[in-house]
This record gives sequence, structure tokens and C-alpha cells, in this order.
Amino acid sequence: MKTLIVLTLLGVAAVLTQQGPAPEKSRKVMDAKEVKIPRSSAHALIKRHKRAYDYYERFYPRIKSPMEVKKEQCENYWPCDQLSEWVGFHQAYQTYFGQV
Repeated sequence: MKTLIVLTLLGVAAVLTQQGPAPEKSRKVMDAKEVKIPRSSAHALIKRHKRAYDYYERFYPRIKSPMEVKKEQCENYWPCDQLSEWVGFHQAYQTYFGQV
């Protein structure tokens, strides 16, 4: 265990000594032209997630589950919300609204 700590400290010290002082160029304020990168480079860095066409969304509209509706009902009523933090959602909902 001690050797692991010593090796970690040596590794951190080696990384810190290799960096050295910061060059003058990084200290100056960059212009907007220096910050911009070509579009091809930007697309290589950031990939946009393409949304697949949901065939069933047309026939079955997205609705909330009954449990989610009950949780929102409990969150909107502050005594139930406070009690749910102390004893849990199921017991709080049963106290104020009945069976889950």
C-alpha cells in the first residue's frame, strides 16, 4: 500500500515538472478568429445524435405512466412531498391519497 502511494506521488511530481512555466502566447487574450475552428474539425469533435423516426409514435402517443402521474400529484401537494422525503413515496401517497 505504501509503495502505491509513493508511486502515485512520484507520478504527480513527474507530470508537474514536465509542464514548466506557461508560454506567453497562452497568457494573452485570444481573438474570435483564433477561437474558431473549421467545420470539418468541429464535426469530428462533436457528433450529433440523430433521432430515429419512431414509427409507433404516430399510433401510440407518448403518455405518462400512472405511477409518474401519482408521483407528480404527490410532489405538487407539499405535505405529501415533505412526508415522502421522510418515509418514502408509497407510504406518503397512501397517507394522503389512498392506495398506490
